[in-house]
Amino acid sequence: MSYRCTSCKNEIDDFCLLCPWCGAWMTVRQFRDMSHGGSLPLPLPDVVASSLSRMKTRVHAFDALLGGGFVVGSSLLLTGPPGAGKSTLLLQLLESSAQKSLYVSGEESVQQLKLRADRLHINSRAIAVLFETNVNLVVSHVREAPPGLLVIDSIQTVYTELSESLPGTTAQIRKCTYLLRRLAQEKEMVLLVVGQVTKGMQAAGPKMLEHAVDCVLSIGMSDESPAVRTLSVLKNRFGPAGCFLSLPLTADGFVLRGE
Repeated sequence: MSYRCTSCKNEIDDFCLLCPWCGAWMTVRQFRDMSHGGSLPLPLPDVVASSLSRMKTRVHAFDALLGGGFVVGSSLLLTGPPGAGKSTLLLQLLESSAQKSLYVSGEESVQQLKLRADRLHINSRAIAVLFETNVNLVVSHVREAPPGLLVIDSIQTVYTELSESLPGTTAQIRKCTYLLRRLAQEKEMVLLVVGQVTKGMQAAGPKMLEHAVDCVLSIGMSDESPAVRTLSVLKNRFGPAGCFLSLPLTADGFVLRGE
């Protein structure tokens, strides 16, 4: 038996009065699994497939890891323990892509981000930075000037006014991710969400989000090779999964080879 919210259209495993995704009351209904829009089933040869539009980062190894670059309108989750280099890697990828980007931080101020960028020798006017934890305000900024790439660092620090829960709780993480995903699809941009985990790789938030995003990347640290990080693809709806990439890390950031 399947259920779906008539407000946000997300599927839900069990019946409930309050939609766990959008927070709407009395909108969960049982539904029959039919093709999109409730139309009649189509024979497979009659379905017109649309080609994927991809956005290159111009870092050859990273684009190949994803199956050809970012898919426009997709959402990606990057997880890893503190100090693994998540923010550093994202800043370098934003610069390499040369796309109009918005880096939203709920942990570091814009001044702290500027210091990090200076250390990495990044000074691109294509990258805008914003210190904000209210997702509704982030959505407003994006609607006014949509970027090609949107980074949320991290999902545990942001909140939406649709929920009275504290930032980092299950309800907040779900609702914030839902709003950001819909925004990425609507504006045809790429959403990159950072999920913090402990050094023991334990955290309920990122694990819960794995089913809600299109791609899950994990950056790992090794005691044997402290100057090397391993970037693994745990899930990928638009490319291969189970593959990984070794990234040397120096005082100036990751060593990324362009095309």
